[in-house]
Amino acid sequence: MYQFDTSLVVYTLKQAEAVLNQSNAMFARMIDDSLEFNRAMLNLEFVDLTPTDTLATLFPSATASGAKKKSAKPQPAPQAKAIAQAPVRQDDLKMISGVGPGLEKKLQDAGIVSYAQIAALTDAEITELETNVIKFRGRIKRDDWIGQATQLMAQ
Repeated sequence: MYQFDTSLVVYTLKQAEAVLNQSNAMFARMIDDSLEFNRAMLNLEFVDLTPTDTLATLFPSATASGAKKKSAKPQPAPQAKAIAQAPVRQDDLKMISGVGPGLEKKLQDAGIVSYAQIAALTDAEITELETNVIKFRGRIKRDDWIGQATQLMAQ
């Protein structure tokens, strides 16, 4: 006689039963939601509107500007603004002596992600960074971040 292992079949049937139960529960929720929606639709109140009231309700700006006379001279279109700026290459700011992972994260949060941005810092921007981001006065000039960033850009 042959012996068959039916444990895989039993497992598969139990899985199918679980999926079927989930499907039935989802279907019941869909029916309940549909019935609730239909009841809400039956309770709607309709309002009689004249055509001008309807237009005024649907298009308030069209009826207000419809009374104005249009000028014969066309207006020029406003200048389009750039949608996005050119992407800035993100450099490893930890290569600058005095910048660790924590300080690199603070600089990135402040919008500084490249050596070029550090090399182009003005005295006012340095003061603002040291006051608001780095919280350590004189560090940028003392560690010569601008010189280091310029050298790293040249590499």
